[in-house]
Amino acid sequence: MAERLFALLVHDQAVPFEELKTTLQALSFETYSVATCREAWALIAQRPPHLIFTDKAVADGSWVNILDLAESSDVPAGVIVVAAHHDPQLHVSVIERGAFDSVAPPFEPETLNLVTRSAALRTNRRRDSEAPASLPMVYLGSVPRS
Repeated sequence: MAERLFALLVHDQAVPFEELKTTLQALSFETYSVATCREAWALIAQRPPHLIFTDKAVADGSWVNILDLAESSDVPAGVIVVAAHHDPQLHVSVIERGAFDSVAPPFEPETLNLVTRSAALRTNRRRDSEAPASLPMVYLGSVPRS
């Protein structure tokens, strides 16, 4: 059975995140919401998400802080910034800073599916490439003397 993708939602307001959460769950994502950067960091340390959807601002930070948290984590996670409406300037800033994308309502399942699957694929590739290499084989027997 394939692992279910896990998305962390960082926001302190219901709109537009309730709609996003419903759409993600319909796309078979497991979701969990937190309201602050501090809570996000604690959860990331316990259970690294595949994707992090963050509001532009929360009580103790902004999307940039969430991106920094994701980048400093031992396990890569893709970051997607959620805006209340389409904002081309934010989109450019998000991409330039290293987040995967930005999205805004309405969250059409086909579009969100494409964005999330692409982001999850990139995250999984990063996880695979950054995973520690297997340990070298060590010969535990005696070495013959010449």
